[in-house]
Amino acid sequence: MKGRIERAAIELFAARGVDGVSIADIAAAAGVAQGALYRHYRGKDELATQLFADAYLRTGTDLAAIRTAQPRFAARIEAMVTHFCALYDRDAALFRFMLIAQHDVLPRLNDTGPTPVAVIEATVADEISAGEIAAISPAEGAAAIMGIVLQTALFHIYGRLTGPLLPRAPALARAAIAAIAALASAKQRS
Repeated sequence: MKGRIERAAIELFAARGVDGVSIADIAAAAGVAQGALYRHYRGKDELATQLFADAYLRTGTDLAAIRTAQPRFAARIEAMVTHFCALYDRDAALFRFMLIAQHDVLPRLNDTGPTPVAVIEATVADEISAGEIAAISPAEGAAAIMGIVLQTALFHIYGRLTGPLLPRAPALARAAIAAIAALASAKQRS
């Protein structure tokens, strides 16, 4: 039952945002009584925060493992972009909730583990420390990398792109690396 509740909540939160969903909506979508939700969670906000934290921190941990396993920047970025594309293809609702519709939940997250953004920022910082790129803002670099992935997912959500994202991962990774190079080049010129 808890799994059905969580799956229904993720689907609804992804589609409508946390504020656009009620306990009654989640219970109806899960096919359970409202009281069943309260056996596992104190309310909608706790449910949303827990689901978000679990997925977001798990993804951060996965990306941290990629950062450790891949010795070169390009390989790291390609593996990270591939990870995001595979996640989208496997569970678009979870991807959407975690990375697109999470605005009201993200501020509630405790810093109890690596976040996807922090790991990507650290990956960019590694490249700067190694002297491979100019000293850009790691946050700016992470925004460029994430933006390429997120815009592609949004185009898929809105029907502008069809088919799985995973086959696009190598090209998206090259675009992300090119964006970092462009930021570094602009920084060197200024």
